[in-house]
Amino acid sequence: MNGQNVPVQSLIDHIKTAVDVDPWAQEMAAKLLAKQIPTPAEINGNGRGTWYYMCGVCCGQIDTSDKYCRHCGNVICWETKNKR
Repeated sequence: MNGQNVPVQSLIDHIKTAVDVDPWAQEMAAKLLAKQIPTPAEINGNGRGTWYYMCGVCCGQIDTSDKYCRHCGNVICWETKNKR
């Protein structure tokens, strides 16, 4: 299998079912790979007109120029962000 265009979730599933890999290494690899699955940005505010974007995974505040969350490292998907 060519590793060029394999979906990240397929890689996670494969590493979780591998029998010749240390369980700790399986867990760590799955966590690291999961961070590469784009997570939609969310919008939040204080109810007084101040709005900001946050990571859909850790809820850390992010900027529209961020490709990765500066708090947890997840890939941010801006194409599906909620707009106000």
